[in-house]
Amino acid sequence: MLIWLFYLMLKTISITSNRKLGGCAATYRSGNGSVYNTCPNECPLKPDIGSGSSEIDQEYLQAVIDAVPKGGLSWTYTHFTSKQSMRLIPRHVLGKTVINISADTYTDAVNFVLEGYPTVVSVPASFDSKVDVIPIGPDVSVKVVRCPAEYNENVTCRNCGGGRPLCARGNRDYIIKFTAHGNAAKKVGAEVKGGCYGSGGPVAIHWKKTMTATQEVSDIEKLNSWIKTLPNGTFVRHHIVGDLGLQS
Repeated sequence: MLIWLFYLMLKTISITSNRKLGGCAATYRSGNGSVYNTCPNECPLKPDIGSGSSEIDQEYLQAVIDAVPKGGLSWTYTHFTSKQSMRLIPRHVLGKTVINISADTYTDAVNFVLEGYPTVVSVPASFDSKVDVIPIGPDVSVKVVRCPAEYNENVTCRNCGGGRPLCARGNRDYIIKFTAHGNAAKKVGAEVKGGCYGSGGPVAIHWKKTMTATQEVSDIEKLNSWIKTLPNGTFVRHHIVGDLGLQS
């Protein structure tokens, strides 16, 4: 009997120990030969190491969109922000995974949210105000709200927003900002590639472990099977690190 082996690119965790996630389920997605190979080439947070993906895996994208536990919520983030890529990403469909567009400047973030996408932005650590208001015209502005878990130790993804996490609200009209953290935090907002919080520390250790074994099913099959095992009402953070990129 012939058994096809796939690179282990998807790591699934049914109950995380991460304090910020507060016991949510989560995944890590790696790539062939590099943890960054599911991340878009254009992502400025990715180190300039010659690895990355040039396009979204449309079949995997659909699997992620559908990967919501019964009675639960799912959300994720993507740095695929080119116009061509964003044509493939739904703004939001009720009952489906919320895919947040990750911006790297306030200008881009405002443009994305005005186009109707749930949007987040990565900013330097010094941008630590809880709320910013960005004027975009006469008597018109866009609000930027900092992730509450960054400054309130009692808030986790599980209890954020009174049990309805801000990042899982696909129809919101405000931007969520995340301040730089991790070993490469000083590179966020700088004119140099890097700044990904997954490039060091415990996150990097878990991420690299996705490349140390093989599996007999694809990422899509593994994701579909895993979602069905989760208890009713589970919250899922897809891709603590990794993205929607197509693998060669």
